[in-house]
Amino acid sequence: MFQFHRILQYARPRQESQRPFFWLFMDHLLLTEDDQVTTTRFLQTEAVTLQDIRGRVLQNAVRVWSNIPGLKSKHTVLTPKEEESLQCQGRTRSKMAAQKLDSLVKHCLIPLREYFKYFSQSSLPL
Repeated sequence: MFQFHRILQYARPRQESQRPFFWLFMDHLLLTEDDQVTTTRFLQTEAVTLQDIRGRVLQNAVRVWSNIPGLKSKHTVLTPKEEESLQCQGRTRSKMAAQKLDSLVKHCLIPLREYFKYFSQSSLPL
């Protein structure tokens, strides 16, 4: 997380820049509670938990810190039992299970598609 924060500081455009700049930091439920608090403090935003639910069964989840517009509306809270179960699954997760996380991340990026669609249509000609 500290390396991500450092890279983020170098990559951000200057404040006066009009260029959009979006970032996303993802935790596969491996960070401790103290690490989560530190991450929230450094990234200056609350985490959002994304869940992959099929039927009524929780398959997977990730914790995401981001400045992507609309991502906060996807916020859900895991019960301690759900989180413990997913952490145990995470320790034994195969490559196939890790690929299932791709769909969760793709859902994070959908708001960006809408954001750019809106601003490209409503932008004024130079």
